[in-house]
Amino acid sequence: MNSQISDIRYQISARPKVALVYDRVNTPHGGAEKVLLALHQLYPNAPLYTSVYDAKRAKWAKVFKIKTSFLQKIPFAKNHHRYLAWLMPLAFETLDLSEYDLIISVTSAEAKGIITRANQLHICYLLTPTRYLYSHKQNYLGSLPKIPLLSNLATCLLNHLKNWDQIAAHRSDVIIPISNLVKKRAKQYYGVETERVIYPAVSQTSNIQYPISKQLQNSKYQIPKNYYLVISRLVSYKRIDLAIKACQKLNKKLIIVGQGPELNKLKKLARNSKFQMPNAKPISNIKYPISFLNSIPKKQIINLLQNCKGLLMPGLEDFGITALETANQNVPVIIHEKSGVAEILKNYPKAIFTKSESVLNLINAIKKSESKKIQNNQGFENKTIYNTSYFLKEFSSTIERLYANHKTQTSNFS
Repeated sequence: MNSQISDIRYQISARPKVALVYDRVNTPHGGAEKVLLALHQLYPNAPLYTSVYDAKRAKWAKVFKIKTSFLQKIPFAKNHHRYLAWLMPLAFETLDLSEYDLIISVTSAEAKGIITRANQLHICYLLTPTRYLYSHKQNYLGSLPKIPLLSNLATCLLNHLKNWDQIAAHRSDVIIPISNLVKKRAKQYYGVETERVIYPAVSQTSNIQYPISKQLQNSKYQIPKNYYLVISRLVSYKRIDLAIKACQKLNKKLIIVGQGPELNKLKKLARNSKFQMPNAKPISNIKYPISFLNSIPKKQIINLLQNCKGLLMPGLEDFGITALETANQNVPVIIHEKSGVAEILKNYPKAIFTKSESVLNLINAIKKSESKKIQNNQGFENKTIYNTSYFLKEFSSTIERLYANHKTQTSNFS
């Protein structure tokens, strides 16, 4: 694989000086971070520009030379950036990227709003149009305390940020979407045509059976048998609450691996035995608790995947790399039918799709998964073309073409 990456690097014409830009580097390893780490293999000398950086929480980023905005100097900013949303546009507009030929922003928020010069090529790898401004705006407003003044202020702030975002979306020279879902959103919300979709880098997890580590054995949660699994950032749009409610209703064991601002809220929900489906008998005497685990070593995550009854991803995902990695392990996946990764998993026999974000849909999907008879050898046929090497090959060939065209256009113009 290393020789393949070296060949790809060599193919980049004229060796442009490259910079990467990402919204914020203050969360543990997730899907977007896997993309950045893959790009680091392609551009090992490219610095990573961002608004704020937390080295303790974002240990994955230690391979990068990180360059932050002025927000880094605000003591609480790196862990509470949401309170500074109104300053994020300025943070990216004031980043000095003048020394670079090629700038690649990986973004679901403000990083696409950097300001570049005519002789620079800015390529935006779009994870999604900003969720809290478009697709999940009402969810965000609904999560705020029911205080009229606060609601009015939030609405005004979102309207201001949306106006800026509409301008920022047109600053890049090219947008490459992460999925066809995101491609459609770019057209719907920004009115722009994009490059063809390049699906993200997916690590090829091993099929070696790892034993449960002493860390998990000695944790206060005993790893059960016949459990369902969630591996996710604990944020509202992931709809982990649906997984908790569905497993409570069905008396299924559930392990949730992840961190995020919704953790305490989800733990409280998991302790609540009063959840009731409409027109159904209330739950009584929930048999199995919901187990929460923080970030654990990758080989232990693989072990949890290999031994679970299925991965639950009830929210509408922009892509959903974890689902594809789960399919690589030949494990059932229950996911929203409109999620980006569903575009790839349509022919995966062990994929069950929900039609909407609802407890009832998820319950029916779990029941269907358990009743579906699938031979063990019916696995995921396309795993070899969605790994990191494939992503880098597709991405580099696209970048080389775009950069060559850009150099021709700028030389003709000059």
